[in-house]
Amino acid sequence: MNARTVALYGNNLVMSTIGASLQNKPGLQVQRIEGLLSEIVTKLNAAPPDVILFDLADGQPQFAIPLLQSHPMVTLIGIDLAREKMLVLSGEQSRLLTEEDLMKTISPMKRDARYWP
Repeated sequence: MNARTVALYGNNLVMSTIGASLQNKPGLQVQRIEGLLSEIVTKLNAAPPDVILFDLADGQPQFAIPLLQSHPMVTLIGIDLAREKMLVLSGEQSRLLTEEDLMKTISPMKRDARYWP
């Protein structure tokens, strides 16, 4: 089994704690991403991780959309410990040529009361 690469964006206590807890998990290779948000996409072009974790409370994830457009297989997970929630973003794309295409995507979406505030 190939190890999944999990990158942590940020150096705050939240990311340090999560990094420490994931460090010794079998099947995971943990790395840190540092630098300006505008440089993140460029830095990741060489070897994009499978997952990027970031703290939602620590700033705006402006890198999310450009990163998902250039690397749609990367999953972004925003962590919000204060609300005990995760925001999972993926680069999954679908065809949109007609109103029917849009409705096929909208229709299956249902809110589950367990997950929505």
